[in-house]
Amino acid sequence: MNIKHFDYFIAIAQTGSLSHASKRLGVSQPVLSRYLSNLEQQLGIPLFLWDKRKMHITEAGEIYLNGVLRMKELQTHMLRSMNIFKGTQSMELHVGMSPYRGGRELASFYPQLLNRYPMLNLSVSEGNSSELLEKLFRKELTSVINLYDASLMPGTKIATLIRAELLLVLPNYHPLAVRYTENGENPSSVLGPVSASQLSQLTDVPFVYLDSNSILGQAADHACLQYNFSPQILLRTVNSITVSSLLATGNYGGFLLEHTVSGEKNITYFHLPHPVYLYSGMIFLNDYQPEEAEQYLYYLEYEQARKDTPELLYINALGKQFVRYISETIYGDDQ
Repeated sequence: MNIKHFDYFIAIAQTGSLSHASKRLGVSQPVLSRYLSNLEQQLGIPLFLWDKRKMHITEAGEIYLNGVLRMKELQTHMLRSMNIFKGTQSMELHVGMSPYRGGRELASFYPQLLNRYPMLNLSVSEGNSSELLEKLFRKELTSVINLYDASLMPGTKIATLIRAELLLVLPNYHPLAVRYTENGENPSSVLGPVSASQLSQLTDVPFVYLDSNSILGQAADHACLQYNFSPQILLRTVNSITVSSLLATGNYGGFLLEHTVSGEKNITYFHLPHPVYLYSGMIFLNDYQPEEAEQYLYYLEYEQARKDTPELLYINALGKQFVRYISETIYGDDQ
């Protein structure tokens, strides 16, 4: 087992293609093909299955990949400890995220960041949108990854990631949902739009949604005001997981973004009378020059969004600049 070849296997697994892995690594495709053939022969088990278009990792391949990633992580920690022992100066980044996003994404992205930048000290502040933006303007944070409303953030520049529609959520027992079901439509999909008059008359179901310190809560408030809708509010909270969990029970109304639609059997989703879109991205102050590590974090977010919700990708010029820089500088790609 040659530790120098770990990056070979990781690149093949991540791209699902010898040619793409070859381009990323700057290694010829025949070299990668021989490497993989020798590795499978040595282990005595196939690590990938092939079809006409893509390589698919096997269960054994997943086990090997997890082991490789773990050994890379141990190597990174060892190098980090050695550099600290030598007194090498570390790089510090202070990034703001929502609690849900911070917990979910750091678990996925931090090992890759640390592997690329062993001396990186990443400090993450969790909070609602208003709190994080205040910290950004006080220069306590170098960047914020979150939903945003550009009209409320003068003095910033944003590398956009996605655009998602704000949806109305109602229990399946509600007459509006029943009406669509009787017409043969699937209640687990997004229905509607509801009319302005229907929305203004929704006083027969308690609502739960995010409070006005969040961008989503502000967007919901604006929609309610626009359509003269005064919901019967049971709970407003800063915790998006609480809102999602309560809505999933099928006992409440509320608002969610389209990429969080989960197909729960107890609830139905509707378009608002006129589409309301919210945007997500990486936010910086205008006079701040993003570090390469921050551009790499954006790139990891971009790759995840491209995999999970490609239909929602909404990349602006700054985002494209980050992707191009990381693709060419780190992976040798030309995207």
